[in-house]
Amino acid sequence: MKLSIKRIRKKINLIYSALLGMLIFTLIACTPKLTAVSTTRIALGTYVKITIVVDHSRASIAQDAIENAYTMIEGYEEMFDHRIAGGALAIFNEKTTLRNGDEEVLLSLIKEALQYANLTKGYFDPTILPLVKLWGFDIKSPRLPSHEEIERTLPLVGYEKALISEDGVKKPEWLKFDLSGIAKGKIVDLIRENLKEQGYRNFLIDAGGDIYVSGLNSSRKKWRIAIQDPEHMDKFSGIVEKTDTAIVTSGDYENYFEEDGRVYTHLLNPHTGYPDSDCKSVTILASDTGFADAIATGVFVMGSQRGIAFLTENEIEGFIIYKTGDGKTKTFSTSGFWK
Repeated sequence: MKLSIKRIRKKINLIYSALLGMLIFTLIACTPKLTAVSTTRIALGTYVKITIVVDHSRASIAQDAIENAYTMIEGYEEMFDHRIAGGALAIFNEKTTLRNGDEEVLLSLIKEALQYANLTKGYFDPTILPLVKLWGFDIKSPRLPSHEEIERTLPLVGYEKALISEDGVKKPEWLKFDLSGIAKGKIVDLIRENLKEQGYRNFLIDAGGDIYVSGLNSSRKKWRIAIQDPEHMDKFSGIVEKTDTAIVTSGDYENYFEEDGRVYTHLLNPHTGYPDSDCKSVTILASDTGFADAIATGVFVMGSQRGIAFLTENEIEGFIIYKTGDGKTKTFSTSGFWK
C-alpha cells in the first residue's frame, strides 16, 4: 500500500522529534551536577569567604583546597602586616633595604605598591604608616590629632623617598610601610593563582569586599555581586554580573569615628594628613585584585572630581558615590562598569 507524501513527512517529523527529545535528555543526564563548596572565616581583620564550584563528586577535594587556602592566608598576613612583630614587613620597616632574593613575595608587593602610588600621584601611598599611627587607626583606638601633630608627621610620609633599584627596594630607616591599602587584594590574587594551578576555574574569593570571581557560579551563570549602599547598610547601590574580574570597594563606613558631629574615616589623604574626601564609596573593576584595591583607595582619597578624571584618563572601570557641597548624594560610573 502506498503512503501519501503528507503521511511520510508526518512520520519523519515524529521520528525527528523523538530523536531530538532523546538527545536533549541524554545531554541533561550527562551534564555534571555542580555544587558550591563554601567556607567563611575571620581572617585579615575581616571575614574571608571562599567558594569553589565543582562536580558534586569532588566536593571533599574542593574543601581541602579551601582549608589550604586559609593556611596560606595566615602566612601572607604575617608577612604583610606591619603590626605583627617578627613578620617580614615589620622587620623591613626597621631596615633600609629589602634585597632581591629576600622575601620575594613581599618585595613584589612593595614594588607594585610604589608603582600604584606613582600612578595615583601619591593619593594611594604605602608609606602612610606614621599618619595612621598618629590617628590611632592601626590599633583601633582612633583620635583627632592636633594640627601641629599632623604638620610634624607629614614629612615622614612620601612614597618617592623609597627607591626601586636593581638590588631591590631601598628607603631611609625612618620611612615606614603600611600595606593595608593593597595587601588584602594581593592575597586574594595569590589565592586565585593557587586555585587555578590546582585546576579550579569556577570560584569566588571575598576578603571583606576585596572580591575576585572566576568562571561561573553553580547555576552556570556569571557571578552576581552587590555593591553596598554606603548610607544604608541594609540596601545595595546596584548589582554587577561578572566573570574573571576583581571587584573592590573602599568606603567611609568601614573604619571611622565621630567627634563634635563630624565623621573621620581611616582613608587619610597623604598630602594633607586629614580624611578630607567627599566620596562615600569607590568600587573598581580590574583584572587584578591588588591593583583594584590600591586604586579604590587612591580614588577615594582624591575626592570625586579628581577621581572621575583619573578613572577616565586611565580607562579604569569604576563607580563613585559622593556628597555634593549642599549635602546631596550623587554617583558616577564609567561606561563599562555595569555592562
